[in-house]
Amino acid sequence: MVEALVIVAGATILGAGLNTLRGYLHSKEPYSAKKLAGSVIIATFAALALSQGIIIDGLSEAGVILVGLTVGFTADYAIAKSKSK
Repeated sequence: MVEALVIVAGATILGAGLNTLRGYLHSKEPYSAKKLAGSVIIATFAALALSQGIIIDGLSEAGVILVGLTVGFTADYAIAKSKSK
């Protein structure tokens, strides 16, 4: 079995990447690698915070992945919205 930290880190990074892709698809600007790198940094910190919590202890691997995807997407979305205002 893969360590929960690795699973949640990968899932949150993927979730944050999906949010940058969503932003790119709804924008006329070219895709920015700088924004992707920023979202990976945000997702990494979110993954570390999530993996330290008790919330993922009793979940299956699929549950950990879904929670990680949600946290990564949400963290990047919240920071992107706060930076745009």
